[in-house]
Amino acid sequence: MIEKKLFGKAVLLIASGAALISASPPEEAPGRGVLCLGTLIYFVEKTGSQCHAGEDADFQARIASYARRFDEYIIRNTGGDPSVLAKFKNRQNLTSQDSTYICEGDVAQSYDHFKASPAEELDAAVEKLLEKDGPPSFGDCV
Repeated sequence: MIEKKLFGKAVLLIASGAALISASPPEEAPGRGVLCLGTLIYFVEKTGSQCHAGEDADFQARIASYARRFDEYIIRNTGGDPSVLAKFKNRQNLTSQDSTYICEGDVAQSYDHFKASPAEELDAAVEKLLEKDGPPSFGDCV
C-alpha cells in the first residue's frame, strides 16, 4: 500500500515539474534542487518503461541519460555508496510496482508534461543543476 505521505510528496513534485523546467532559478547552492528534479526524472523514466514501452524512443533515451547523470551525481555527492541512492529511491516510492500508481494520475501526467517541454529547456535545467558538485537536496521543491 502506498503511504499518503509519499503519494502527497509525489503529487507536489510532479505539479512543480513544469515550473522547474521553464523557470530560470536564481543562483542556488550546488546540489540544491537536485533531488527534486531528479525524482521527477526518475518517475518519468519509470512511467516510460512501464506504461509507454516501445513508444517515444528518443525521448525515453534522453530521460534515461538524465536519470543516469542524476544517479552518478547523487552517489558521488553522498559518499560514493550506491546504497544511499537505492534507499532514496525507495523512500520516494520509485520502486513501486503498482502500475496504477505509475501509469495513471499525476505520476503518469508528468510523462506527458516532460515530453511536451522543449528538449533544450530540460537539457539546460539538468545541466545547470548538475554542473557543480554539492550535497543533493530538494531545495524549495516541496
